[in-house]
Amino acid sequence: MRLRSGQAAPDFRVKDVFGRDIILDEYRGSKVMLSFYRFSACPFCNLRVNKLMNLTARYESQGLKMLSFWQSPKESVLAHAKRRNPPFPMIADPTKEIYSLYRVENDWKGAMKVVLEPSLAMDAMKEGIHVKHIDGDKDLIPADFLLHPDLSIHTAFYGKHIGDHVPFERIEDFITMND
Repeated sequence: MRLRSGQAAPDFRVKDVFGRDIILDEYRGSKVMLSFYRFSACPFCNLRVNKLMNLTARYESQGLKMLSFWQSPKESVLAHAKRRNPPFPMIADPTKEIYSLYRVENDWKGAMKVVLEPSLAMDAMKEGIHVKHIDGDKDLIPADFLLHPDLSIHTAFYGKHIGDHVPFERIEDFITMND
């Protein structure tokens, strides 16, 4: 069963790809966005990270903390996603332990729906982002969670296809709302 708005976000304690402890409870008091990506060489995921990197300074200045989860092994995350140098923690979760806590889903039909968004593939190609190898589930559908400062879920966004994430407008509305 998917998580819903109003529920407490499942707590976790993990290490990021650099060995730093990431404990959700330590983010209490801040608005938080958790983003669950596919594998680290996924062109749609890397396109999204590129766009987020352009917004990170603004988002962080408005109080949003971001964490990214990847189903790839640490070495792969460092080789692919890290080369874009995202300024937010990246957590490798190849056993999908945290993905399971947040009910991130696999869906072959959803994986195929990306063809309804040809602009995503075009944007990735323009940025020079291509699939180099797949080290995760091909049919994993991304998910994003916007958390209130009390770490309850404001938005549980489960993508409809492999390139679908919470719209930037919804993130910006969440950041600017008063809690």
